[in-house]
Amino acid sequence: MPTSFRRRAIAALGLAVLFVLPFPLLSETKPAEPLVMQVAKRGNPKNQTTIETANYTVTFSEQGAQITAFKLKDKAYPPRDGSNIVIPGTESFLAPYLGATGTSQYVSGNLAAIMYAAFTFEKTENSDVIQLTAKAPVVFEVGKTKYNATFVKEFVFLKNAPYFKFSFEIDSNSLLKLQNLMLYALPMIGPLPENTNSTFRDYHHYSHAEKFELAYAGGGGGFGCGSSTAAEKIVTGPVDFFGSSSRFLVLNMQPLFQTRSTSITPEHRNPETKELLQTQALHLNMGDVVVQKNKPARFEFIAYMGPKVEANLHPSDDARRVMPDLAKFHKNLYKSFDFGITEPIRDILVWALNLLYKVIPNYGVGIILIALILKLIFFPLNQKQAESMKRMGELQPKMKEINERYKNNPQEKQRRIMEMYKTHKVNPVSGCLPMLIQLPIFIALYSAFSDAYDLWKSPFIPGWITDLSQPDLVGHLPAGIPLIGGFAIHLLPIVMTLTQFYQSKLTPTSGDANQQKIMLFMPFMMLFLFYAMPSGVVLYWTVQNMLSIVQQVYTNRKKKVADAKA
Repeated sequence: MPTSFRRRAIAALGLAVLFVLPFPLLSETKPAEPLVMQVAKRGNPKNQTTIETANYTVTFSEQGAQITAFKLKDKAYPPRDGSNIVIPGTESFLAPYLGATGTSQYVSGNLAAIMYAAFTFEKTENSDVIQLTAKAPVVFEVGKTKYNATFVKEFVFLKNAPYFKFSFEIDSNSLLKLQNLMLYALPMIGPLPENTNSTFRDYHHYSHAEKFELAYAGGGGGFGCGSSTAAEKIVTGPVDFFGSSSRFLVLNMQPLFQTRSTSITPEHRNPETKELLQTQALHLNMGDVVVQKNKPARFEFIAYMGPKVEANLHPSDDARRVMPDLAKFHKNLYKSFDFGITEPIRDILVWALNLLYKVIPNYGVGIILIALILKLIFFPLNQKQAESMKRMGELQPKMKEINERYKNNPQEKQRRIMEMYKTHKVNPVSGCLPMLIQLPIFIALYSAFSDAYDLWKSPFIPGWITDLSQPDLVGHLPAGIPLIGGFAIHLLPIVMTLTQFYQSKLTPTSGDANQQKIMLFMPFMMLFLFYAMPSGVVLYWTVQNMLSIVQQVYTNRKKKVADAKA
């Protein structure tokens, strides 16, 4: 067959194929870009599936394949066993949705669709893991054209370690481009503070390019560093890890792929009733995702949920054997605990507290012993401070005389005062130095005795101080009393205030009469500050006051003996 004839035959066949085959096949090279997502059926929240590991019990709802209960298991301390980490009404949805529509109603509708869609579950397990797979059919729309797809959520829990892996897939029989695919990742977690007046705040955290940030719910972070806003906050760039935290527990998640941005949506309350309408939440933007025909787009995360215990952020060799991706946990995960700049000192104190607990299984006794040990360690410094203040008090008559004699000559007055200090070998700054040296330890003590997981639900004196992480409670004022009816009565802060007041009376002070009155009034300001504090913190401060009283009595008697001999 001549070459020219073969060429003409091939060209003719090509034209025939071009005109015979249906045109829609040509459009398959260009993905559809849906803006709307719908689901076939709304799930029933009463239909639930539960899995159990050595570390927690997790309950899933058919509706949205959401986690409705995440209950902690703590065999070492039964009062914490069974505590639910999920705040009712703020379930962990982990819901993917279409975000870039240009119309807010589509965004809201797309998110609501998958949050409440009906999922079917399949559970499998072996000796190491429990796997739960949930599937829901969805329909993407471009104008009047509909494209069928399936959302698949997969949870893999280690049976003997507090880690899990979360994945979701989007499977379709059509070529799709999902612009700015979002994941409604995490609301706040619990448990909620038992004391409604608690100053402790829950927060979200996230790390971008090694820069760690916090976002507190409701507009305050106590002693922490963070912020919240009335508007949505968006941080562009891939996220290293993200999570949600309460006082004692944390949920950390780390994507095994690059994200586009992270946003924090604020909480909303009824302006009149202050009722919480929408909790603060964290959303991930995963960018523009192309779903190939019959080739699922898959996204994976590794996660830790549990106590704020540093050792738990380092999976064991056995856990990494079962789930090798755990070796990728970010080195800065410990920052999510938000223990502040004094964290190394705080960790030593908690370690000492647990060591004492092994000898005497009562954390209240451990706090008393730590107060005593620290008092002995700092006795030389505190003694120097007490003696300096004693000498400064004795110099008050001479100080008053100099102030009156040279009140119109500031330079001479200052010279005379310095000369008096030199003659009597008194350094006014030396009284402040011990306090400055101990300040970092005081800050670390506050963290150690207020948000340590070990103190959560730990009693000291049955019937009075039943939880060292909460204020003690002896009763409430009668509800019928105007303005203060039902006010909680905390006895320990009152004891602390009285001991501090007595200590102030014993301690000589420098300055005029007004300054002395301010010093005597200071304990009552402390009562205001410490009234709703955890009883562990107040217990430590009360014991310190008592030990300071003993030290001041010793100092005063020692001075009297020295004066008598002179």
